Amino acid sequence: MGKNDLRSQALDLLRFPLAVVVLTIHTFSSEGLELRGQELTFADHSLFMEINRWIDAFLRGQSVPIYYFISGFVFFLGVEMTKETYLRKFKNRVKSLVIPYVIWNVLALVLLIAITFNPLFSRYTSGLGFTFSWRDLLSCFWVCDMLPSEGMFQVNAPLWFVRDLIVIVLCTPLLHVLIKRLGRYFICLLGLFWFVVPHLHLNLLGFEHALFFFCWGAYMSINRKDMLQVFGRYFKVSVFLYLLLGVLHMVAAHDWPEAQEVIKQLNVLAGLVFAYNVAAWLLKRGICKVNPFLASASFFVYVAHSLVVGRLLKLLFITFAPATDWSLLLVYTSAVVLTVFLLLGTFYVMRRYTPRLLKVVAGRK
Repeated sequence: MGKNDLRSQALDLLRFPLAVVVLTIHTFSSEGLELRGQELTFADHSLFMEINRWIDAFLRGQSVPIYYFISGFVFFLGVEMTKETYLRKFKNRVKSLVIPYVIWNVLALVLLIAITFNPLFSRYTSGLGFTFSWRDLLSCFWVCDMLPSEGMFQVNAPLWFVRDLIVIVLCTPLLHVLIKRLGRYFICLLGLFWFVVPHLHLNLLGFEHALFFFCWGAYMSINRKDMLQVFGRYFKVSVFLYLLLGVLHMVAAHDWPEAQEVIKQLNVLAGLVFAYNVAAWLLKRGICKVNPFLASASFFVYVAHSLVVGRLLKLLFITFAPATDWSLLLVYTSAVVLTVFLLLGTFYVMRRYTPRLLKVVAGRK
């Protein structure tokens, strides 16, 4: 297997597991669950809380930076950035990002309206203060005023990644110039900006994540850096740091919570190198192969999961009324697994019977 093939396959191998990681962290939460207008808390379930701390330490916040990095790397890969190239790439990104972004937010909005105003569901939901004003409707596509999201998310919350990526793509001509002229100094400056923003309590809607990691990937692509060689130098170091920082994050949750943010940021950096190195290692040794179906379904799972998993989780809670640590874990895990299989099944059926529609909603070429 050539270096370029291995690099490409390593990136493809990561796509589906990262989507499942996002689904998992959006399902599991130590903050509780709102059900039938009441807030359920699990503070007295020690095992369940520790599992959530493990997810926070090793999984939360890891996927989206890698997605941004891959997006930046692929955007500039193997092409000369002329006016025609930019126009072609912008046109492609309208199909792969903008159209799915609008469609899946519209679907989330329709579902939200149906649940909010349907008396069958009123006993299971709290009031969202929804109105049909233009302000409320338009806010659903940027920062939804009706959702308790601390001023960050649109109505389909996980699509903040796509929203920010659209903005960054529009800025690529300027970013390309800055990367070419300032090189690694520009990337280091963006990294410093990304690191300090959370500690300054600035609400930038998460754009600092998109800017840093997209530009980091773009820098490596523009300068024709060999990811296998660059990241491979730090294989053992990345494994050690990723595991060590994850454990420290769990320990800090008990004894030093104010240090968790710094530990998490360091672990996100180590996690990016760790994930790519592990994917390349698995491929080189023939332990794993890229599954084209799962790789192509990853974006569909990412954009669709929030419409399914939260409601499925509540249905499982109502049906089984879990009261112990193990029953809670079973219900939450079942919600993740069932959502994955439901979405993969939907993707398969659409690919077979409505391929044109699938291309539109999944942003596929």
